[in-house]
Amino acid sequence: MLESGYIRLYRSFLTWEWYSDSATKDVFLHLILTANWEPKKWKGITVKRGQRVYSRASLAKEMRLSERNIRTAINHLISTGEVTNQTTPQYSIITIKNYDLYQQPTSEVTSDRPASDQPPTSDRPQLKKDKESKNDKKAIKRERIAFSPPTLDDVIAYCRERSSPVDPKKFFDYFDTGGWVDSKGNHVKNWKQKIITWEGREKNPTSDSANIHIGETKKSKGTICEKGYEDQMRKYIQKLKGGANEH
Repeated sequence: MLESGYIRLYRSFLTWEWYSDSATKDVFLHLILTANWEPKKWKGITVKRGQRVYSRASLAKEMRLSERNIRTAINHLISTGEVTNQTTPQYSIITIKNYDLYQQPTSEVTSDRPASDQPPTSDRPQLKKDKESKNDKKAIKRERIAFSPPTLDDVIAYCRERSSPVDPKKFFDYFDTGGWVDSKGNHVKNWKQKIITWEGREKNPTSDSANIHIGETKKSKGTICEKGYEDQMRKYIQKLKGGANEH
């Protein structure tokens, strides 16, 4: 049985009258897939393109259907002109009409094909999007392949070369543990550039300790203000009590 190549099937097949009949649809597709795509000799006869030799028993075995289902499906296909059947006492040859419709290369002119069989124009942008998506994935893959993560010795050597204030082990552990992805989720393209960026941070560090001290100072000031307010209120109350006693 053929296991290579392909057939062409348009979406108009969805509106085919036997599409909802699973057995008939499956048998028809199976016949298209297994028919000769070029003439071949078989037991002294020539089986032409678009034909195949079969028996109900052989098709039933190939498709795991009953012979009754095979017979009914073929009768359906004959009745609507999809196939013709030639029977002999020893074998049968089935011919798929319009076989070229399912095999014609895309480079050939198809002006004689019904408009319903033409690929819908709306499908073309989707094909373009799919192609662009594949190209993007390939570009990302090439980019990742192009980047070669450094070893710790590489980082140490480069930091020494630049007399860099960056701790090479800290730098290496940070990116190596994260799979060489930066804080924004982007894959590192140039690790040496990252070291230069880290140098800028080392020269202008964020003063966390200063922030802590500022916070503590604000807290202390707040405590002092609260204490002063309480003292003033206490003195005021005592003054009121003293005035009441004088009366």
